[in-house]
Amino acid sequence: MVIFVAYEGFELIANAAPDIINPERNIGGAYYYSIVFVIVLYVIIALVTVGSLPFRKIADAQDYVLAEAAMPVLGRTGFTIITIAALISTFSAINASLYGGSRVNFEIAEEDELPHHFLAQLWNKPVGLLITAAATLILVNVLDLESISTTGSVGFLLIFGIVNFTGYKLSQRINGNKYIPLAGLALCITALLVLVHQQYDTNVAGIIMSAGIIGFCLVSEWIFKKSENHKKRER
Repeated sequence: MVIFVAYEGFELIANAAPDIINPERNIGGAYYYSIVFVIVLYVIIALVTVGSLPFRKIADAQDYVLAEAAMPVLGRTGFTIITIAALISTFSAINASLYGGSRVNFEIAEEDELPHHFLAQLWNKPVGLLITAAATLILVNVLDLESISTTGSVGFLLIFGIVNFTGYKLSQRINGNKYIPLAGLALCITALLVLVHQQYDTNVAGIIMSAGIIGFCLVSEWIFKKSENHKKRER
C-alpha cells in the first residue's frame, strides 16, 4: 500500500497527452525515465534515512523523518532546508494534480460526457481548474486527513482498475500485452478490497465518503446523459 501511494501520481503524465509532441513515443519514454529515476531516488533516500537514524527514532518522526535524518549531518539548518524542500515538493504535487484534473474535465467535456460549460476558459485556463481547486479547498477544510487519504486511494484504485480492464479489452487494437493489464486489474481489485476492509474497522467515515462521492458521480453522469438524450430526441 505504501509503494502504491508513492507512485500513484504518475498517471498525470497521460493527462497531458494532447499537449505533448509525438505522444506515441514521448509518453512511453516519460513514464519509463521518470519511474526508474524515482525508484533509484527512493532507494537512496531509504538507505540514507535508515543509515542515519535508528528504527525507533524513524517511527517517532514518521511525519518529518527526512528532516530528522538531515539533523546528524547538517544540524538544525539541514532540518529547516529539508522542511522547506518538502513544502515546495507538496506545492509542486498540488499544482500537477490541479493541472491534470482540469485537463481531464476539459477532455471529458469534449467527448460529451460532461456539460460543455467545462470547455469554457477563465484567464486562459480551463474552468475545470477553478472548480477543482474550489472543491479541493472545501474538502480539505471539512474532512480529516485520513478520510481524504482513504477517499483518494479508493478513487485511484477504482480508476486504475477500470483503465487496466480497458487495456485488457483493447489489447489487440492497441497492439499491447493483455496479461499485464489483466494482472493490474486483479491487483487493483485486491488492493481495493484490502483497503476497504482495513478502513472499515478504523475509519468508517472515509469509506462512507468514498462511496458517497462515487455514487454522486454516477448519478450525476446518469442524469446528464439522460438529459442529453432527451434533448437529441426533441431535435
